[in-house]
Amino acid sequence: MNEDSEPISISVHALSNSDSLGYRGQKAIADAVVEGSDYRIVGGQMVRLLLHVFPTPAATLRSTIDADTAVDSVEVVGSLTQALIDQDFTKEGGNLFYRQIDDDQRVEINVLLTREGPSTGIRPVSVPDVGQVDSLPELRFALMTPGVVLNVEANLGQGETITYQTRIPEVEAATVLKAHSWKERRSEKDIADLHSLLEIKEAHPDIPWRLNDTKLIGFRKDTAAILRDLVGRIARKHVTFDVPHYLDRRRFAALISKHIG
Repeated sequence: MNEDSEPISISVHALSNSDSLGYRGQKAIADAVVEGSDYRIVGGQMVRLLLHVFPTPAATLRSTIDADTAVDSVEVVGSLTQALIDQDFTKEGGNLFYRQIDDDQRVEINVLLTREGPSTGIRPVSVPDVGQVDSLPELRFALMTPGVVLNVEANLGQGETITYQTRIPEVEAATVLKAHSWKERRSEKDIADLHSLLEIKEAHPDIPWRLNDTKLIGFRKDTAAILRDLVGRIARKHVTFDVPHYLDRRRFAALISKHIG
């Protein structure tokens, strides 16, 4: 693991029930991890937090309930599982943990493992005393690169505020994760998040970024190939996948061409 950043303090406000549940999930993870354990909040919440650190009006905030959390070893999964159960979470399968708030609201956490090897996509890994836990190889890249450490003050509304410290990937690593996610599931949500990440890079050109190098290797090379393919697809008059209604597809394609090698 590379050295994480110095903590950055942010103040956020829940604009919906989904936001509130998401922040509760992040705090639950922060309270559950053993000191010294390496992890990252990933998925849609990762992108939302990055937009608070690197704001740009050209991006669109997206709400998501579940707190996707990447860890780097089965030992961390085991201790995290027990700590979440001690917080009154219920385990559903190997990956999902939830805590019911009321009849129609619950905090959800998905725990994901890193994986080595040539296979791509989600693969289950057997974790003793936990069960089958989904793993992704690209999570290894996110955990090998420095994390962004955040001291979060989250206003949940109705006078309730929570504070916690969490970790997310840097913008480049987040782009690697979201590009691979797009390749696997062709989701509109991944297009939205990739657009936001590239708008961050456009607005904050000094952030660490090597995806525009001429000689890429490993996950960076794979990411560039995925996004170059996306440029060709999204520039067509008729696309065969869903895109956010607000997306300027020409601008999105231009951002990829500018920032990806």
